[in-house]
Amino acid sequence: MAILLVIFHIYLVGTVIFLLLDNRDPAETFAWIFIFVIMPGFGFVLYLFFGRNWKKAYDHKSKLPQFIAKNLVNIFEPLRYVQDQKAEHIKGLSYAEKDLITLLYNNSHSLLTTDNEVQIFHNGKDKFDALKEDLRSAKKFIHLQYFIWYSNDPLGQELKEILIAKAREGVEVRILYDFSGCFFTLKKKYIRELRKENIEIFPFFNYLAPFKTHTFNYRNHRKIAVIDGENGYTGGMNVGQEYIDGGKKYDSWRDTHIKITGEAVCILQAVFAIDWYNTTNNDEILTEKCYPLILSKDAFKIKTPIQLPTSGFDTQWPSILHSYFSLITMARKNIYICSPYFIPDPSIVMALKIAAMKGVDVVLILTGIPDLPLAYWAAFSYFEDLLKAGVKIHHYKAGFFHSKIFSCDGKNCSVGTANLDIRSFRLNYEINAVIYSDEVTKVIDDQFKIDLENSKELTLSDMNNLSVTVKLRNSLARLISPLL
Repeated sequence: MAILLVIFHIYLVGTVIFLLLDNRDPAETFAWIFIFVIMPGFGFVLYLFFGRNWKKAYDHKSKLPQFIAKNLVNIFEPLRYVQDQKAEHIKGLSYAEKDLITLLYNNSHSLLTTDNEVQIFHNGKDKFDALKEDLRSAKKFIHLQYFIWYSNDPLGQELKEILIAKAREGVEVRILYDFSGCFFTLKKKYIRELRKENIEIFPFFNYLAPFKTHTFNYRNHRKIAVIDGENGYTGGMNVGQEYIDGGKKYDSWRDTHIKITGEAVCILQAVFAIDWYNTTNNDEILTEKCYPLILSKDAFKIKTPIQLPTSGFDTQWPSILHSYFSLITMARKNIYICSPYFIPDPSIVMALKIAAMKGVDVVLILTGIPDLPLAYWAAFSYFEDLLKAGVKIHHYKAGFFHSKIFSCDGKNCSVGTANLDIRSFRLNYEINAVIYSDEVTKVIDDQFKIDLENSKELTLSDMNNLSVTVKLRNSLARLISPLL
C-alpha cells in the first residue's frame, strides 16, 4: 500500500507539473487536477485526447500565414486599402463602435464591409427555402460547410438531389463537414453518391487519420454557404430536418440564420477557402473568380456594415470572446443575449454583472429544454450571482432554443455560430457576423421580445428552492465545465 501511495504521489506531482507547463487558464488546470485525482491513469489518457494544448505545435507547423500572404492579401488589397475611410463614412458611428471595428480588425484581420444587404431567418423552413432557391440558381460554384449534416432525413436527401443536379450542369460543388459532428449522421453511402457525381466533399479534423488523433477535442463549428460568390449564409442552423420542424426529439426548433448579399460574402468565401486549404492542401478556389464582389463600384457605399470575426484553437486571440465582451461593456441602454449553452468566461460574467449594476437592461434567453445535461446543469451555477447583480435570465420553453445572438442598444448586433461557452471561445472554429445597423438590430430585438413571451423568467427564489443535491450536481458540473 505504501508503494502504491508513493507511485500515486509521483504521478500526481508529475501530471501537475505537466499541466502547469501548459500555462492554461487556472480553472481548466484545477478541473484537470480533479480528473487526475478521481481517475488516476485514465485521467491522463483523457487529458491527451481532450485537454492537451496543441496550439503551440500547430502554430509552429501552420501553413496559414504563407497561405494568406501568397493568395489572399492581393485579392483583398482593394478592400483593405479603404478600411479607415469606410468607418468614417458610416453616419452616427460612436467612438465605442469605431473601437470595436478596430479591435476586430486587429485581433482577427476582420475587414469592415459596408455594401451589404442582410436577410434574417428565425426558423429553418425559411432559411432552407431561401438556400435551396439559391442553390438551384447557381451558375459557377457552390461551397457548403456545416458542423452537422444529416444524410438520411428529408432535408439531407433533398439537398443531395439539388447538388447532384447542379454538378451535372457543370457547377463546381465543394462541401466541408466536421468529422466529429457528422460521425453518426453523415453516411458513407451518401458521401460516395456525391463523389460519384464529381462533388468534392471532405471531413475537417479527421482524428482517425494517421497523426491526427490530437485533433479529437477540436471542432469546426462553422456554418457557411457561398453561392457564386454573391450570396452567403451563416448562423446557427446545421443541415437537418430537426432545424425545420424539431425532429423526433423536440416540438419545434428556434434558431437564427442570416443571408448576406454584398461585399461580406467575399469574407465568408475567404474563410471557407482557408478551411478548404487546411483540409485538402488545394488552393484552387483562391482565384479572383470566387470573389466577384470584393469591392463595389462605389467603395464608400453604405448599406449594412458588417464584420465577420473568426476564431479557433490556433488563432492568436479569442476574437469572438473579445467581440461579446466589447458589446456588453459598450452598452448603455440594453444588451440582449441568446445562447443554448451558458458556460461563460469569467470576463463575460464580470462584464454582465457590471453592466446590470450600471443600470443597463441585461437580458439572457437560454434553452429551457436541455440536450446536453452537463452543460445545462453547469449553467445554473452562474445564475445566482448574475441575478443578484440584476441580470435577467429566461428559459425558452416553446421548443429547443439554439439561437446565438447579441444585441446592443438597438444599434449593433451579432449573429453567428458561437455559443456563450468556453468551447466556442477557445476550442471550436467559429464565425460570427457583427452588424452595425439599427434596422437589422430592430428585427433581432423584435424577435427577442417574441421569444421572451415563450420563456419563463428565473428568479432568486427559484435558485433558493433548489435542493442541496441539485446545487451540488450543478457545482460539480461547473467544476468540470472548462473540459466540456
